[in-house]
Parts: sequence; structure tokens; C-alpha cells
Amino acid sequence: MFKAADIESRKIKVFVFTVLLLAVAFIFVNFISISNANAGVRLKKAPNFNLKVLNVLSSGYTNFSLEKYRGHVIIINFWATWCPPCRHETPMLEKFYKTEAAKGVIVVGINVNDNLSGVRSFIKLYGVTYPVVYADSGVIDSYGGIDEIPQTFFISKSGKIMFHWVGEIFKRALYGITNKLLNLK
Repeated sequence: MFKAADIESRKIKVFVFTVLLLAVAFIFVNFISISNANAGVRLKKAPNFNLKVLNVLSSGYTNFSLEKYRGHVIIINFWATWCPPCRHETPMLEKFYKTEAAKGVIVVGINVNDNLSGVRSFIKLYGVTYPVVYADSGVIDSYGGIDEIPQTFFISKSGKIMFHWVGEIFKRALYGITNKLLNLK
């Protein structure tokens, strides 16, 4: 038979274990989120590119040149139609673009498919209104090879790469990093 003191002691042990487990889980989740972002110690000027926009009607852009939009915070997202995390983050990027464009934020999607087959259908299916371009080897090389997707680069108003995120971006990180860049002088 259990004594009241034994039961109380067991409850305390379960409570302490639960709190510790939650603390470890919290630290792990936040470490994963932060470790995906690379705030470079040496700031590098974002390589310029000038590419034809694939979704002219929905975006209103015909070509996208990074240099032309200096003075704006620019989010460059490398993606592909066959990439599950890319498919998952596209609706969030679209919603983000619609709400943040008025603040001078531009999102540009750079598609890295082996060919254009299916890209326009994907854009239409997801209702993408931010400009989407097709990457050439020069753009891929100038941004470090892009051997994993998705990858997101955060470009400051002065044209410098301020953050580089590898993997699916989280909403909190997307908005948080962008807000920091908008507030830079």
C-alpha cells in the first residue's frame, strides 16, 4: 500500500521531469530555428542578376534585376516544384508578400528546376503574385551553389546579404528578420 508521502513524492518527481522535458524541447526547437539562419560576420554585397519573370500577369514584373530595387528589403527564395518544404512555405511567402509589400519589401522566387515544365502551373496553383524567375547557372553559382533547397537570402536596403536561411523558413523568422532589416538605418 502506498503512503500519502510516497504519492506526493512521486507527483513532485513527475512534475519536475515534465518541466525539464518541456525546457529541453523548448531549447531544442529554438536552437533548430536559430541554427538555420546565418547572419554573416562579413557582409557581402548581394550578387546582381537580371532574369525574365515567369509570372508576368500575376506579378506585374517582366524582368527582375536586383540592382534596380536597391533601397528595398528583398527576400530571395530559391525553390523547386518537386520540393515538399518549398510547397509548404509558398503560401506563407505569398501571404507575407501581400502584407509586407506596402512597407517596401519585395519577395522574388528563384526556381531551380531542371526545366520549366510545371513551374507556371505551380505558380498558378498556389496563386503566386511575387515575381518568380528561372535560375541560370550564373545566379546559382554566385549565391554559393545552392545545393540544398529551399534557401532564403535576406538583402538589406543597401544591397548586402544580411541573413541566409537554409531549409524551410519559419513564419516567425521570416517576419522577425525582415522587421530588423526594415528598421536598419
